[in-house]
Parts: sequence; C-alpha cells; structure tokens
Amino acid sequence: MRARYGSEGLGAWVLDRVGTGARAPRRRGEPPEVDVRTSRSVPSVTVRAALALVAVAAVVLAVTAPGSVVPPGVVALLLGVALAPAVVPRWPVAALVVLVVGVRVWLADPVSPLVLATLVLLVHVLLRLAAVAARTTWRTRVEVAVLTDDWRAALAVQGGVQALALLAGAVAAAGDDGAWRLAGLAAVLGLSVLALARPARPWWQGRPGA
Repeated sequence: MRARYGSEGLGAWVLDRVGTGARAPRRRGEPPEVDVRTSRSVPSVTVRAALALVAVAAVVLAVTAPGSVVPPGVVALLLGVALAPAVVPRWPVAALVVLVVGVRVWLADPVSPLVLATLVLLVHVLLRLAAVAARTTWRTRVEVAVLTDDWRAALAVQGGVQALALLAGAVAAAGDDGAWRLAGLAAVLGLSVLALARPARPWWQGRPGA
C-alpha cells in the first residue's frame, strides 16, 4: 500500500508520470513530500470485532459452566461488559472481563479440561487484541505483522498455561476440588502476568531498523 502526503496531491501524481523536469521547485517553508509504504493491513474495526467475539465467547463459556444457573438479567449485563473492550478499548474493561470470567469459574463447579483450556486461550487472545485496539481509532488500519508479531513467545506462554489447565482438569477429575481451583487460578494469574508485563520491546512495536 502506498500513500502520498503533502500539498501537491493529484498534481504530484501527474508530474510523477510526466517527468521530474516538469516539476516546479518547492516553495520555501512548504513541507516535504513523503511516501509511506506499509505491508498488508486490516481495518481496526475488524480487530475490534474479533476482540468482541473473543470476549463474548469467554463470557458465554464461563456463565454456562456447571453449577448454579446465572439469571438472564445478569447474563445480559455480563455480555454488555464483554462488548465494552471493543467499544472503549482504552478503558481498563478488558481486565474487568477477565475478572468476571475468573470469578464465575471460581464459583462454578469444576469444568472439563477442554473448557478450561479454551478459556485460558480466549483470555490470552483477549488481552493481546485489547492491547492493539487500545492504540487505534475507528479509522485506523493495523498491519497484519503487528498482530502476528512475537507469535513464538505467545505460543510459549500458551504452552505453559495450557499445561497448568490440564493439570487443573486432572486434579478436578480426581475429586480434589480445592486443588483444582488453586491450579486453575494459577493458570489464569500466570497468563495475565505474562501477557500484561511490559517487555523491553513491546510486541506491538516494530523492531528497530525493520
């Protein structure tokens, strides 16, 4: 993708094709013309839509966990909270969604290892997308490279917390409810710390010289 900035507009486009000899000298104080090249990108609306989908999926999995039934009014409220990170991503509402999911899983009966592992994955994706969305407006375009940056580190984090999730599921199957909750809480807290800790070079910033 190529975008041209400056005061010449369409005239510069025509002169580029006529030849440099026909270009009038730049007036004193006129800002220089800049060509910006970016790789493949997606609208920030797409990023926010994916963020909303992930948050809603996490909340739905949590409220449908075994145990006491969540009243419909509370479910509607929680779904509204799940949509908030996509609408106001600069507010700390993504952390509120994670808190809601964690509290619900804590109060519910032990869930299956597959459901717990899925929740851990959704929370991780939620935090990464929320960090990107918080740096965009509705008209921003986000490079795909930004979304896939440091994917190896993300997979390493997921490997560790998924192991804890499977451990929690195994403990729950053995009937030790207290240990299951402790292992599940350790998985979520470990993921949150690793995902939110600010590294020397944040994953949403480009590499120097790239």
